[in-house]
Amino acid sequence: MLGFLVFACILLVTLAEDWSLTSPGLAMDYRIHIDAGKEDCYYQYAHPGATFYTSMNVLKGGDGMAGLMVRNPQGEVVFPYVWKTHSEYEEVSKTGGYYGICIDNQFSKFSAKLINLYITTFRHDLWEKYTAELEEMDVHVANFT
Repeated sequence: MLGFLVFACILLVTLAEDWSLTSPGLAMDYRIHIDAGKEDCYYQYAHPGATFYTSMNVLKGGDGMAGLMVRNPQGEVVFPYVWKTHSEYEEVSKTGGYYGICIDNQFSKFSAKLINLYITTFRHDLWEKYTAELEEMDVHVANFT
């Protein structure tokens, strides 16, 4: 059973990496419940030359503040925790790899938080190519179905 789970995880990671090679970008929007005194971490792959962006908003709970921390693919903290209601971070990934995004609710001893976490990675060159192809096909909102 453990072997199957490892295989499934590797397959999902491979599919995610392959999918983002053929598309100009990938965006995910999550609603996360974090218990009092806890920290949750998430990981997103970014290709070399891709723009990596993440933002965190506290929707409800306690004092309405939480921390956001980002680690680059080399494991270095590039955005340290700051206790706020909203935080965001953006950079162009030079080497590519997995970014670590952690949400911290450790200062809250009694209140859980509901967090909106947005993560996106996109390549400007592929995005411009994609929009040029759409314009070439004369696809507009009016005639796009």
